[in-house]
Amino acid sequence: MADLPDVPAVHLSRVHAPGPGTGPERDRALLSPAERARADCMPQCARGVWIRSRALLRTVVARYLGCAAHEVRLARDGQGRPVLPDEPGVHISLAHTTGCCAVAVSTAGPVGVDVEWVRPVSLPDGLAGRILGPAELEEWDRVAGPDRARWLLRRWTWKEALLKAEGTGLRGGLRSFEVGRTSAGLRVHTARHRPECWWVGEVPAGPLHIAAVARDRRRTALP
Repeated sequence: MADLPDVPAVHLSRVHAPGPGTGPERDRALLSPAERARADCMPQCARGVWIRSRALLRTVVARYLGCAAHEVRLARDGQGRPVLPDEPGVHISLAHTTGCCAVAVSTAGPVGVDVEWVRPVSLPDGLAGRILGPAELEEWDRVAGPDRARWLLRRWTWKEALLKAEGTGLRGGLRSFEVGRTSAGLRVHTARHRPECWWVGEVPAGPLHIAAVARDRRRTALP
């Protein structure tokens, strides 16, 4: 199994731009029978990105485990996160949106990844009020009109990545903590846990998407 750095490794794949060895049929062949059955029940508009995301997850994990993609055994923990029952020390996270999917892998602690398609946001002020804390709302009020959708979606990815690393997902509350940009990178503030427990970073995803990854440091940084 390959050694991983303290910072999680993130792999992105464009759904409509297959690379070598990829494509709908090749991706589908990597899925388990249960995954293929689930994909068959999905609307056509959602099926392609879901199949690509699962194939990417299996392909990426197989590289670290030194096995074939179809041999990767996946399960879910009590919070619904994907886990590797045969490799509990390898933490994984999966996200997908229109046109793109992302997989994060870490051996340093629980990890979360999120990716969003950059698009117009309906009723942005209402959404901001549901996901931003007080200091973030003050910053939001200063954002110029043309940049507001991207700014808001970027904050969403920071927060959802952390909540996925925590294991709560969106039910953990996007407003229950704040993430701000500093000269040293992204920093968590007013979290339900101590801010030093969390690392959050942005992932380059091109002009059409925004991505972020977060790691729970408590497994390694705290006794």
